[in-house]
Amino acid sequence: MSALVAALLSAPAGAQRRAEGGAPSSRGSIGIHLQVSEPKGELGRNTGNGFGVGAYALVRLDPNSIANLRADLSFLTYGMSTRRIPLSGTGGLIQLDLRTTSNIVSFVTGPQLLGPTGTFTPYATALGGFSVFWTSSSIEGSNNEQDPFATTTNASDAVLAYGGAVGSYIRVSNGTHPVRIDLGARFLRHDDVRYLNADRVRDAYNNDRPPVPIRGRADFVTYYLGVNIIAF
Repeated sequence: MSALVAALLSAPAGAQRRAEGGAPSSRGSIGIHLQVSEPKGELGRNTGNGFGVGAYALVRLDPNSIANLRADLSFLTYGMSTRRIPLSGTGGLIQLDLRTTSNIVSFVTGPQLLGPTGTFTPYATALGGFSVFWTSSSIEGSNNEQDPFATTTNASDAVLAYGGAVGSYIRVSNGTHPVRIDLGARFLRHDDVRYLNADRVRDAYNNDRPPVPIRGRADFVTYYLGVNIIAF
């Protein structure tokens, strides 16, 4: 009988140690990661992989940090090209760089549930929010890298985004602000969006006319690797 009472009394303390020592948020944590995107379906037929960075905040909703609220912000570039063109009226003596980039920025949020905690902690997240797809072109001198003197947005569209993510935290450091490796994958769906790809940009350049965006569904999986730090 005394052993049972001792076990019941020690359970809350064990749960508290689990929340503070094993889960990737005490009251809250932040994370940053590098990303590689893989387009799916129609988007996969029209574009290639994207590369970028992301950041997120995680706030616990229960004492054991099983239920959490996650907010993600990510930036991806899925297309980039540079064309060398002469400045009109210089007889080709002055060369300019015409740079075109296609990007996606996404902000999504939703509940995140953690599995058993410890050195390895799996998680699953449901996400919803919005994404902005845009393509812009800029002109700069051939020796003035990253110093454009003219910029145009060729296409831009904001659209609802929804999906989810799965991953795991791998604890690598304890202390006042424990550090964990964050490894996972996120799927986002966009039902109706306008965007440009390399073919549409090339066609516009060759025919000296504004580019015509593609319109349709755009889904992609983002694979990410980064760190999670208990910050507050």
